[in-house]
Amino acid sequence: MQSNAAGTTASFNFSGSSVRWIGSRGRGMGIALVSVDGGPGREVDLFARPDDEVHTPIITISDLSDGPHTLTITVTGRQNSSATGNVVVVDAFDVQPGVTVSHWQDTNPELQFSAGWTKSSTGFPWSGNGASNPPELPVTAQETQTAGASVTVPFNGTGISWIGYRGPDGGIATVQIDGGAATEVDTYSPTEKYQPVVFTAGGLSDANHTMTITATGRRNPAATDIMTPGRRYEEYDSSMSYVGTWDPHRDSRVFSEGASATSNQMGATATFRFTGTSVTWIGCQKGSASGTARVTLDGVVQGDFYMGQSYPIEGYQMPVFRKDGLAPGPHTLTIEVVSPTGGGYVVVDAFDVR
Repeated sequence: MQSNAAGTTASFNFSGSSVRWIGSRGRGMGIALVSVDGGPGREVDLFARPDDEVHTPIITISDLSDGPHTLTITVTGRQNSSATGNVVVVDAFDVQPGVTVSHWQDTNPELQFSAGWTKSSTGFPWSGNGASNPPELPVTAQETQTAGASVTVPFNGTGISWIGYRGPDGGIATVQIDGGAATEVDTYSPTEKYQPVVFTAGGLSDANHTMTITATGRRNPAATDIMTPGRRYEEYDSSMSYVGTWDPHRDSRVFSEGASATSNQMGATATFRFTGTSVTWIGCQKGSASGTARVTLDGVVQGDFYMGQSYPIEGYQMPVFRKDGLAPGPHTLTIEVVSPTGGGYVVVDAFDVR
């Protein structure tokens, strides 16, 4: 469902302590107001560039009392100065989502492509399509007509979705999880569909896994969603504090919930306070994100982490640092930019806590 009429609302009644709105971001998207149980509203800007995203997490609201609630989305009729429209899309809702979702692109360093793949053009609405900093080539998708060509995705989590393409020229692929039995996936559709979820595996153990897609005809994998248990905290969360110069809302890539905080100023820090036994810093690894950050956890330096990668690697929503086995209770993680001022950027996209 979608609307651009100011004052129109979509209300969702649910029972639980958390809820996630699944919608769309893009160049023609506007600004919505989100509230729970008639409380204070929060503005959510759905503009994204350079292309559109569908079935994507917009906002997750947690720490509600465990009981009945009403989530209300109000169309403001407004848009930011870069948007070409003010549409608000309601696709679905997850109640008690219980998992964090990272959206990986075809340029992600974890994807292992065999011979026989080529990069699709930017003339189609792929996820993250067209995003690049010269001399990098834009994020698009990988495609093949070669029978036997495969791509393997190592991941840690309890589920994974392959986001690709369906159309008249779509064929059949096989998908295997951890080298198990092959499942046939038919990507044929009488009409072209970009960014559909063509395969999902869930209910896996919370451990390391692999998904392997093998082409038997024509097909186009564009991206994958990695699902892990726990809760995700975005860069704007109240548990975050920043010192120094940061761009608090960088929205020009496929970042978690649409935006990230970035800095290339030596000495700038981002501090995250959380309660749990495991924490993961979700960031970015690519040519222009080539800064170095020092991670300190509870006052103990964990090491320096270099963000840079050479094209064609462009890793968005990437786990840069993870620490398990923490004592139950409160902890503090600090990210400090230690690369020279004006160099590559350090990206704070989100944090996952278990």
